Amino acid sequence: MSYLYNYKLTTNAEFLRVDLLDEIRQFSGKFSDIDIEVCLTYDENMHTDVTVGDILSHYTAALPDGDEIEIKRQVKRFVKHSLYMTLSEISGIKLPWGSLTGIRPTKLAYAYIAKGGQVDNVSGYMQSTFAVSSHRANLLQRIIKAQRSALSQMPDSAVNLYVHIPFCDGRCNYCSFPSVDISKKGSNDLLSRYVDALISEIAEMKKFIAVRNESIFSVYVGGGTPSVLGENDLERLLNAIAADNCEFTFEAGRADSFSCEKTAILKAGGVTRICVNPQTLNDDTLARIGRRHTASDFYKAYFTAKEAGFDINTDIIAGLEGETPSDFAHTADSIAELQPENVTVHTLSRKRASLLADTELSCPDIERMMDYAFMRFSDYEPYYLYRQKNMVGNLENVGFCKKGKECVNNITVMEEMVPVYACGAGSISKRVGKCISRFASPKDVGLYIDELKERTDKKLMFLSGERVE
Repeated sequence: MSYLYNYKLTTNAEFLRVDLLDEIRQFSGKFSDIDIEVCLTYDENMHTDVTVGDILSHYTAALPDGDEIEIKRQVKRFVKHSLYMTLSEISGIKLPWGSLTGIRPTKLAYAYIAKGGQVDNVSGYMQSTFAVSSHRANLLQRIIKAQRSALSQMPDSAVNLYVHIPFCDGRCNYCSFPSVDISKKGSNDLLSRYVDALISEIAEMKKFIAVRNESIFSVYVGGGTPSVLGENDLERLLNAIAADNCEFTFEAGRADSFSCEKTAILKAGGVTRICVNPQTLNDDTLARIGRRHTASDFYKAYFTAKEAGFDINTDIIAGLEGETPSDFAHTADSIAELQPENVTVHTLSRKRASLLADTELSCPDIERMMDYAFMRFSDYEPYYLYRQKNMVGNLENVGFCKKGKECVNNITVMEEMVPVYACGAGSISKRVGKCISRFASPKDVGLYIDELKERTDKKLMFLSGERVE
């Protein structure tokens, strides 16, 4: 790891500076000491002149059309792509996702289909328009097909209910989620008070859903680490949610916070799907990244959940500090032997609020690791994908599933297909449509508890489509 690079960028398109810097950063410091200039001009077409050192490249495209938002979107894509093509040609580096830096490549595929494009032509469109590699473009096409099949019976009245538990027993160095460390003095009392407030908010949210004749399509209890809840608080929470006939996911997360007693409570509470996430099955790495459990703890939690009859997701991460391709292969092989219903393979990302925020991540073998994952889980179907800024190797996070075991919450949330009604401190509710609107609850747990009624009322106004001051 090294500290973040500084880049020498000048441009007359200042509104695109952040996007252009994101494009340059994808080349991992290759252009950190070189002057780069990007100039955008218009006549009967639009033009981009990209100068890197003493090399000048020129690009032309038709003037964009549509409303103001669409025009800005087309201009941004053109200028970013022009910069990418120049940097790629000079460096000889072809990035797997080409000029794309956004988190949802699938959005572009769905937009293409909405304008009359064919699903079977998605791969070619992504390759020709954004210089996406054939492997990633084909992957995207497969994912679109899997998603359309999984959601074929989704009702028009569908909403997702998200419940947030912002508490953890320690902090992993790659994590950016705000959370309270329950190992600190006084945190257990705060946790119980938080559950009281959360149950109250869930009750109001369920009334709201009933009045609007909406149906809960999926429930997701995330965090943080929801399984740090004590047995009594866990049972009270599940009784408040009381979801029937829908996919219900609970993040057991860290294996050290899971038990047989909690498993029985989850089963009785209607949970259908559990995430038991090792991230890696190498004990040295687990200690280095701040997870307070061992590989043995993971196996104990996994088999406890499996014996109870839950569908199971496991998360693993490629590119963790100090790991070699053989370390990652050991984790992938071990998970593949277990045959969980879902496997999510993440690429390490430098998240703004994580302990890695001030470092430039590097893992020369990251693409080999991800290629190994695709090979090892070839008997699974890739069904959702997303990316994050500052990912190692400009790669992606991919969810794999056994046939018919797609997590509909992952699909609909990532593709922003249905509203998200979110409860809890740090949770974000979402309205969907031509524009995506969000309502964030306070991250501070104490503030969430103290201002619960006022903020819940505002949230319900927001979800009703009313303007909230």
